[in-house]
Amino acid sequence: MRATLRGARLIIHVLAGLLMVASVKLVPPLGRYRERLGRWWHRELMRVLKIRLTVRGQRSPGTRVVAANHVSWLDIPILGAIEPTRFVSKYEVREWPIAGWLANAAGTFYIRRGAGGTKQLTAELCAYLKSGPRRSLVLFPEGTTTNGDYVLKFQPRLFAAAIAAECDVQPVALRYARTQKGENIAPFIGDDDLVSHLLRLLKEPFLECEITYGAPVSSFGCDRAQIAQAAHAAVAGVIAPESLPPLVAAPVEPTEALAA
Repeated sequence: MRATLRGARLIIHVLAGLLMVASVKLVPPLGRYRERLGRWWHRELMRVLKIRLTVRGQRSPGTRVVAANHVSWLDIPILGAIEPTRFVSKYEVREWPIAGWLANAAGTFYIRRGAGGTKQLTAELCAYLKSGPRRSLVLFPEGTTTNGDYVLKFQPRLFAAAIAAECDVQPVALRYARTQKGENIAPFIGDDDLVSHLLRLLKEPFLECEITYGAPVSSFGCDRAQIAQAAHAAVAGVIAPESLPPLVAAPVEPTEALAA
C-alpha cells in the first residue's frame, strides 16, 4: 500500500516536471530560473521518496565547482535539492525520455565523446561559471557509480573549467544509510534498472543521506591533477579514511639549540 500511494504521488510529480519542461521551452525567459525551478522539483522529489537529508559543513558562498562521489542517480536530486546548481552528465542522458527532458530543462551540461569534446565542454562550463557571482556546478569525477563504501580515482580533465574560471573546487561526500533491515538500497550499479530501483525505494518508510561539504580547494596555481587529488583526498577522508595513504613527516634537521 505504501509503495502504491507513493508511486501515485511520484507519477503526479513527474507530470509536474514535464509541465515545467514545456514551460521552459514555450516561455524562453523562464530559462533564467532553471536552477530555482530545478531546486523546487528536486526538493519535492525528496519529500515524495521520503529521503531525509543531513548536511554537514558549509557551502562556499562564491562561484565554485562541486566535486562529489557518485553512488546513485539519487545524488543528482539530493544535491539539487539543497542548493540551486547545474550538473555535468554523459551525453547519452540528453536523449533519454523523461529523465533527459528534465535534465535539459534544468540546464545540464553534457560530456561529448571524441576529440575536442572536453575542450568544447570546458569552454561552456567556464562561460557559465563566469556568468554570475554565485554560480555552482556539480561534477562526479569518478565517472561511474560505486556501492558507496569507497571512492574511485577522480578524473582530472573536467577540473580544467575551475582553472579557466578561476574559481574554487568544493569537495562533497555523499553517504547513504542502510535500511532498518540492514540493506544497502541506495547504490545504482551493475545491472540495476530505474523502475526496479524506484520500487525498492518506494517500499521503504524512508532513506537517510548525509552530505558533507569539505573545505574549498583553490584552483590558483594548481593543475588539473593536483586539484583532482586534493578533492579526492577530502571526499575519501569522509567515505573511507582507511584507504588514504599514511602521512609521512619530512625529516627535520636539528638546530644547534636542539642538538645541544
